[in-house]
Amino acid sequence: MTMPFYRLMGQIFVAVQTWDATPDVREAMSKVGLTKDQVQKGRQLVIEGENLVDRRVFEEGDDRIAAHNVHQAVSEVEMWLQTVRFGLRDRVDDAEVIERALDHGLHSADHTVTAIASAFRTLGVLRTDPRVEAAYPRRRSLMDLIVRGQTLLAKVLECTRIQLRVRTNPEESEILSALRAHGVKMEEWVQALAVAAEKVRDQPEILGLLGYLPEGVGLPAGGTSFAVPLHQRAQREAPDPSERGSSSGWSIGRQGRNRENLGKGFIEPSFES
Repeated sequence: MTMPFYRLMGQIFVAVQTWDATPDVREAMSKVGLTKDQVQKGRQLVIEGENLVDRRVFEEGDDRIAAHNVHQAVSEVEMWLQTVRFGLRDRVDDAEVIERALDHGLHSADHTVTAIASAFRTLGVLRTDPRVEAAYPRRRSLMDLIVRGQTLLAKVLECTRIQLRVRTNPEESEILSALRAHGVKMEEWVQALAVAAEKVRDQPEILGLLGYLPEGVGLPAGGTSFAVPLHQRAQREAPDPSERGSSSGWSIGRQGRNRENLGKGFIEPSFES
């Protein structure tokens, strides 16, 4: 399993609920292989996943700090959703836009799953509905809104990953094995959704409602700052503290000479002391 457990539950939940509630999505996705049986399987996977989370809490006890962090991160996502609502209400006359982006009736037994699924849906609509893009004459305002939502969603997913860690003998934990095995099943379901989604790339609004956008579909959800140089071979791991060579990307080795990241975009480095 490579995707966070809660990400998988949220992704499946929004797709299943949308398939149930939205006829145009159901028709389009049925034609490309997302069958009623698959949807029912996805619904059951989410229920079983939530039950496993409850079992982990029962067996391992709840880490109050980790639980608080999840609660706080979810609250931030919900505040962002309200910000989106206020922004669209002031800019868009078409009530259907707000309904599709926010009034989607997603209510899972696990509130965190509901918040994640809601974020997937809202981000999907913001990135694919042309009426939303037209409502933001300053495109950067919309891009900032999308990036903030994506960042807050990533924070929730990271907090849930930490919360689900098994602290007592993880190598011998039955519940950890069960979570991993179930995560593999959910990931297979999402991969099947991805295959179907590739077949309707020409209908981005359908994919936006599903909360699942293949790469290259819709407005980007990250990397939108034109003032940040992008490096083909970016260093992703922190350097060894014993090797303090010059580095413009990490505190180790910078020695106050990180001049290349100043200004709007790349400037010629001077390498002066």
